[in-house]
Amino acid sequence: MAMSLYHSATGNQSPHCIHAVGIGKTGAYMVEALLRTGEIEDMLEDPRARFTGLAIDIGDQDMHELREYANGFNERLDERGIPRDRAQVRTVALDVPGRDDLMTSLNRWREFLKMEYPRYYWNPNYEPWLPADLEMPKAGDSFPRAVSKAIYGHYYYGEDRPLESELDSFVQSINDTKLPSIVLVFFSLAGGTGSGMVVDMARHLANVKLGRRLPVVGVGVLPFSGDEEHAGGTAALFPTLNELDCMLDDSKNQGVMAVWGDLYKNPFTGGFFALPPEHSWQRLGTYTKTGKPAIRDALRKGVTRKFIDDSFTRFIVQDYGRLLFKVLRPAGFTGAPHERNISGDRTWTVFDIAKFTHPGVEVLPGEPRSKWREVVGKWIGYIPQFSGIREGFKTDYIEANAVAPRELWNESLQQKLHDTLQTYLLPGEESTLNITNAEFFDELTSYANIIIPGVAKTDLDVFYEARQAYDKIESWDDKLLMHSWLLDLGVMLCEQSIRFDGMAGECIWGCACWVVVPHDAIRGNAPASKNITEVQGAHIAPMVQTVVQTP
Repeated sequence: MAMSLYHSATGNQSPHCIHAVGIGKTGAYMVEALLRTGEIEDMLEDPRARFTGLAIDIGDQDMHELREYANGFNERLDERGIPRDRAQVRTVALDVPGRDDLMTSLNRWREFLKMEYPRYYWNPNYEPWLPADLEMPKAGDSFPRAVSKAIYGHYYYGEDRPLESELDSFVQSINDTKLPSIVLVFFSLAGGTGSGMVVDMARHLANVKLGRRLPVVGVGVLPFSGDEEHAGGTAALFPTLNELDCMLDDSKNQGVMAVWGDLYKNPFTGGFFALPPEHSWQRLGTYTKTGKPAIRDALRKGVTRKFIDDSFTRFIVQDYGRLLFKVLRPAGFTGAPHERNISGDRTWTVFDIAKFTHPGVEVLPGEPRSKWREVVGKWIGYIPQFSGIREGFKTDYIEANAVAPRELWNESLQQKLHDTLQTYLLPGEESTLNITNAEFFDELTSYANIIIPGVAKTDLDVFYEARQAYDKIESWDDKLLMHSWLLDLGVMLCEQSIRFDGMAGECIWGCACWVVVPHDAIRGNAPASKNITEVQGAHIAPMVQTVVQTP
């Protein structure tokens, strides 16, 4: 497997292979969208290339579309004379285990972790984190994060270890690739299955199976206001954001590892994208008001979901993955250790897909271009309102990719987009805005992919909505079911440690579990770093003192 991502002497960048794991319904749809792009077949024209896709879900109800596209994908490979064995697309529908079987696996969890990680602390107070009388949900139901974590472990560690076999097969396919690879892990930040399983699956993939050799990029889809199931900042999103933040933030992650070891090192070696669908929902969710409300709303949400999935996956496969690699470089997530920047608490990258036009809404085909441009300009102006980022946020770099028909986009719209994005940028020479343009095949559609690095969790509007919802939950047991990452250690990350004043992570068994992370930082009450430039300036300050001035 080729490791070098670019030739350091010439600056020429190698084509990349994109591989993907999707967890839960959102993850499966993202893997499906990759196959819909048509770009994977182009990538596989190179005999050195491979594509590996894996979707994991509880139940079979959301896998049908992916399987249909996988069959069509294989037929397209046949038509182009590309051997089918250059691609591996697999789906894993997990049965809901019986409660007794699941509890048996949970009772052995310490044994599993001790075999996996010899330095694992054997807690004498360990008990399963799920209650013995838990009523198990059925496939197709909503699964709490703590239950999803247990089901993942049951199939990874227990019985015939089918999930470990699937990850081994996934990694072997990547290892057989003769080009540099980037692995993406797709899931919903608001759902219980994806966010509950990803904390362990990403650890096994990046830290255990791949040995941290390749960029593993997390891609989490945020909730949007039109999705009633997750609207308003579901309470479980608060632990999800905090657990991910304690992986991504170097300082917090060191605090967790100081107590619990390298097993809990950040698995997202390639960085993390948060996708807010709100702008596209606001644009697409109004396209019809006819028909039965339930069918209409499902259709509107489906259209929004597919647009987000298609836009993001089209972006990452452009130019054989080179564009994705270039986007990751400014944040230092390239797999090149000498380029790794310290981002502190500003390690989130928002990937905002801002939809500007939709056929038949506000403006019709054949109407003057001035009216079309007026509508596009208006929706460009909505970017700060619908990006999900709090007012006052500043960063040092933004990349935007405007996609529109060539006869629609002009200098005035380009300037409007530039001026709108300036609101996020540090003043003067401390920031860079890079806008590229691409032509869309549909002359009635325009949008922009806006990549905003240097985001802290406290810059996300939904963080405060989720915290408020979490604080309204009175039941300890209900709060426990919303956690996932450290439950095998007995730690509820979002609760304050009683035995260690001011620290996070109360023990669910009444023992002395904790993490070396201030509870105020978990709550979002501790002041965040001012901006990414300040973070990196503080990190490099000791080295600046050694710089020798020359005449």
